[in-house]
Amino acid sequence: ALDEIKKYGAPTPVHYMQSLVEGERIAKLCGGETELVKIGVCLMDIKLGQCMHEGVPTEHVKRSAEYAKKILEENHVDKKTKELLLNCVEAHHGKVPFKSLEAEICANADCYRFTHPQGVFDFILNAAKRKGVDQNKAIEMVLAKLEEKHNILSLDCCKAELEPHYQTIKKFLEESRI
Repeated sequence: ALDEIKKYGAPTPVHYMQSLVEGERIAKLCGGETELVKIGVCLMDIKLGQCMHEGVPTEHVKRSAEYAKKILEENHVDKKTKELLLNCVEAHHGKVPFKSLEAEICANADCYRFTHPQGVFDFILNAAKRKGVDQNKAIEMVLAKLEEKHNILSLDCCKAELEPHYQTIKKFLEESRI
């Protein structure tokens, strides 16, 4: 995952580390398998950078799952663990049902990247650097991602923790439009 980040610049190191740290913390809090969550988080966006570079960011879940499957097979991961980890990748955007607590934790950990101040500030900084993105466009991008991830949150502990941030960030950004 870190090699892909170095090669393509996405996700940002801040976002990657934030979801990894939160995933581990949430797994401990909820009784999930910490190591499986950490691997799931590492794999869930492994092809995001390449897909963004190629202009097809919406394909990153599919491509990340394909690449993750290859890695897991090359490392002779057992069938049950491989299926669990692939579900962590496939379900992290809330479009595929969670088959395990670990997949749900990965999806919730991913939400911190766009609903917690640390992740939001990083996203704003990077969105504003993109070609053709002015302040209003960056705000709209952040608001869209904020809503998307707020709707994916499913674990009560994460909802309780992130709801005040969500409300504050949303209000601040809506009032920041020019």
